[in-house]
Amino acid sequence: METKQARGHAVPRGMTLLETMVASALAIIILAAAAALLLAGGRVVHNTEHVGDSHDHARLAGEALLSAVRQAGAGMSEGLWVVSAGVPQRINPVFGGDGAGTGLLTATTTGNVPGTEGTDDLWLVVPDRNYLGRDCAPGAAMTVVQPGTGSLQVNCVGTPSTAPAANAMLVASNMKSAALLTQATVVSSPPTATVNYLETGVPGFSNAPHKGGFQRGDLVYTARLLHFFIAPNPATGGRKALMRAEGIPATDAAGRPFMDMGDPLVLQDFVEDFQVAFGVDATNSGDPSSYVFQDGLSPEFTPGLRSVRISVVATGRNPRRDTQNQAVLAEDLPIAVENHTPPASATADGYFRSLFSRRAELPNLASASL
Repeated sequence: METKQARGHAVPRGMTLLETMVASALAIIILAAAAALLLAGGRVVHNTEHVGDSHDHARLAGEALLSAVRQAGAGMSEGLWVVSAGVPQRINPVFGGDGAGTGLLTATTTGNVPGTEGTDDLWLVVPDRNYLGRDCAPGAAMTVVQPGTGSLQVNCVGTPSTAPAANAMLVASNMKSAALLTQATVVSSPPTATVNYLETGVPGFSNAPHKGGFQRGDLVYTARLLHFFIAPNPATGGRKALMRAEGIPATDAAGRPFMDMGDPLVLQDFVEDFQVAFGVDATNSGDPSSYVFQDGLSPEFTPGLRSVRISVVATGRNPRRDTQNQAVLAEDLPIAVENHTPPASATADGYFRSLFSRRAELPNLASASL
């Protein structure tokens, strides 16, 4: 009876060896495909993040430059008088070297050594944006009350609120032309004060030599000399970065009237190229479409300077690679910008390049902008 019942039911059995091998092979294939898809997806995400990183670096560097450019030259539409080698010289408050230039157009970097990377540099004379809100601080916006040359007599109803900076610099401007006063001190004796500066003894030095000196009503306010350039950053293994240095009046290696003072500040890492083109309205037409752009602008005063075109090229932190993570992407090469062409021998390095290029007007250098 038991034997018949046993024969009437299916007898459970396990998988044969062949079935197990087939199932295992299929599982391995599926897992391998999933792993490959996951790795490829991760590489795509990494590359996408790198592109976004590159865009951010270029945009942040470009916007920082444009912000400084728009402030430059307030009260200096007809030039800035400085003392160079003991002689008064009228210069542009905005000028810069060309990476492919020579002489005065040579781009200089930290240490005031001519650059070798083909990038440009840019000098800006920028007034302290807060000067109108101060009360008789050293270099605050004070008004000249006695015309002439030499030490300036200005209105000052209080006691200077702070000590002058170690590299104090003032600009005395009639809202057209200006003069750069270095190592200035303000000695208050209300209701006036005396502004002393190193160029006091230079014959005829002022913001308006043709008028016989400074005039009553001229404004005196603080200013900074800003120098932008590309240089390696040791903190990132020598990768290039956009740098900013504070400057002082002195002759640099290219013979220009400003020189870096101290170590530069890293403004933005992973910026490998910086190019500037200067737009000049030679015919004074006032039509931006007629500006003539040139690479590099010497310090010597250039009538009609109205615009600059800023271009920066930045990369991400890490190189992009193919989906197998075996090689960098072949299309990631240095790019040509303005008049800077990378060497023909340049090889793919996997760094995606983002170009930020904007044209900015120089509102402070337009004669109508007072």
